[in-house]
Amino acid sequence: MKPLLRYDRALVDAGQWYRLITANFVHLNTSHLLLNMPTTSLVMFFFSRHLSLGKWVMLLLISCLFVSVGLYIFNPEVKSYVGLSGVLHGLFIVGAAKEIKHFPVSGWLLLGVFAVKLAWEQLYGAMPGSESVVNGVVLVDSHLYGAIAGVFFIVILYLFDGKKR
Repeated sequence: MKPLLRYDRALVDAGQWYRLITANFVHLNTSHLLLNMPTTSLVMFFFSRHLSLGKWVMLLLISCLFVSVGLYIFNPEVKSYVGLSGVLHGLFIVGAAKEIKHFPVSGWLLLGVFAVKLAWEQLYGAMPGSESVVNGVVLVDSHLYGAIAGVFFIVILYLFDGKKR
């Protein structure tokens, strides 16, 4: 874990707010990185056509902030955090929601499966095997905060698209 970039509650308190963004781009170890990179590639492969590059970057930053600020406010017991999986949940939610316009059945199915996954994690903890793969603790609340960021972003897009018409 890269101490310079990770989310560290005490250092965020001391004014190192950049960690609210950078923590999402560093990983515990190589296996953690190798789990997140293909997932990122798949999300972008299947959903990239639904938004402009600028909107994807905006979503990425909003998701980073929702995840880190969510952990900061609602999980004071979390002293450090790294990883992209929470942000990926935000990207996936937006991609699947936008997919509904073109492929309604698969879009709704993806959102439904994802909702079940999030509910499982909130009720029972990390998906079986995920902690052994990354050799560390999976903070499932980061997934929830990322998904909330995705829903927030979809609402914002809907409101702005509605004003354009």
